[in-house]
This record gives sequence, structure tokens and C-alpha cells, in this order.
Amino acid sequence: MSNKKKEDVKVHTLLGLSWGEWASITTVIIFMAGMVSLLFKYIVFGPFQDDIKDLNKNFKTLNDNLREIRVSIDELDKRVDEHDRRLDRHHERIKDLQNKIWGGSY
Repeated sequence: MSNKKKEDVKVHTLLGLSWGEWASITTVIIFMAGMVSLLFKYIVFGPFQDDIKDLNKNFKTLNDNLREIRVSIDELDKRVDEHDRRLDRHHERIKDLQNKIWGGSY
């Protein structure tokens, strides 16, 4: 009978510890890992949260400003094109007037 008790003890242990002891060790390790994680989240990375929010806000503002600049450049390009066409028309009119006044020499 004593031989059977030794086998029962071996079946319910792992590396000399019972399953209940292993469960306790695992629980303590998981708890400590959670505490370390919270420590990092709130104490180490906490002060940077406001800086990260400000940085994201600044990036959004910068993107909005770049979009406005792009629109302004497009509008300026249209105005330059219009002025270029008008300048070409004025040049042609001046050339026509000079041809009428000086008889064809430019």
C-alpha cells in the first residue's frame, strides 16, 4: 500500500511542487507582471501622453495649413495663367498698332 501512495504523490506533482503550488506561483507571477505593466503605463509613459496629444494636434494643424497653401497655389496658378493670356493679347494688340503706325516694321 505504501508503494501506491508514493505513485499517487508523483502523479500530482511537477518538479516537486503540487498543482496548487504551481497555480499559486503562476497567479503571483501574472499579478506582478500586471503591476509592472501598470507602472510603465502610468508612471513611465504617463507624462508623455500630453506631449503625444499636442504633437498629434500640431500635425493636424500642419496638414490643414499645407492643404490651404496647396489651394492658394492652385488659385495663384490660375491667376498667373489668366495674366499670361492677357499679356499675350496685349502684346498682339501692340504689335498690330505698331504695324499700322510704322507700316509693318517692328
